[in-house]
Amino acid sequence: MSHKLLVYHPEARIYGGILAKKLPFLEICNASEPEEAIDFVEQAEIILSWKIPDDLLKRAKRLKWFASLGAGNEHLIHNPYIPPSIPFTKVTIYGEMMAEYVFAYLLASIRNTGKYDEDQKRKRWDPQKPERLRGKVLGILGLGSIGREIAKKGKQFGMTVLGVKRNPEPVEDVDQVFSTREIRKMIPLIHYLINTLPLTPETHHLLGKEELGLMKEGTILFNVGRGKTIDEKALIQTLRQDKIKAVLDVFEEEPLSPESELWCFENVIITPHVSGINLPEEICEEFGKNYERWRRGEPLTGIVDREKGY
Repeated sequence: MSHKLLVYHPEARIYGGILAKKLPFLEICNASEPEEAIDFVEQAEIILSWKIPDDLLKRAKRLKWFASLGAGNEHLIHNPYIPPSIPFTKVTIYGEMMAEYVFAYLLASIRNTGKYDEDQKRKRWDPQKPERLRGKVLGILGLGSIGREIAKKGKQFGMTVLGVKRNPEPVEDVDQVFSTREIRKMIPLIHYLINTLPLTPETHHLLGKEELGLMKEGTILFNVGRGKTIDEKALIQTLRQDKIKAVLDVFEEEPLSPESELWCFENVIITPHVSGINLPEEICEEFGKNYERWRRGEPLTGIVDREKGY
């Protein structure tokens, strides 16, 4: 039986072309603009998208599965045109890629790569004894697919791994799990704090002035989750003290304004929301496996819990 899939995305033809080869029995409409989908959306049983206009989505009367192209879906969670009775899935492949991002900067920091780049330019021979990740304490906010992959890599480097989870049950590769209410107990214990949290009412500004003030001197804060989970004004105040460092990939408002003070700190590295990027081949591989589950009536991976918000 052929199913009807609408791919709605600026690169819809790339995604659709890959899926047409993997799943040739699917009837696929690739659309980057509403007018390209208007004649198809009423028949679509599956929509693969991340940002889709409500005027288009409300026409999807036969929708049986909404497959998001993103990991964070706060803008879609409560959309009235995605019925609560149908499965809503997210992409779960970003963990490995985002762990690479985190450890690229951790290793660059601990092995003094910036210093040696400068030394080379100046033809200066000045060896310094490096530190090690082994024995350091890694703290992770959020132990979903991304946080768990970072924890796994941390253990491979011989680190002690602590984590914060809404429900603090044991997690593989995490030595101790704290509840969200216990976040202030964990923060003073760590050398590196990695924020992977989704944005929900509970996580909005979860890291504020008090939490940031608990970080020991020299701690490096990574934000690869959502910008609004950290109070940016409080973060700027903390960074002014030059007590901690930060690697920031997401911000309260994006793109980051040229007027933002964050650009000016020597103890901050800024990247333009690139820690986890869409790679069509990998996303289509995951979607294809999920489609086979859906076709067989099996549970899907990456189900979004709409009550929790992620």
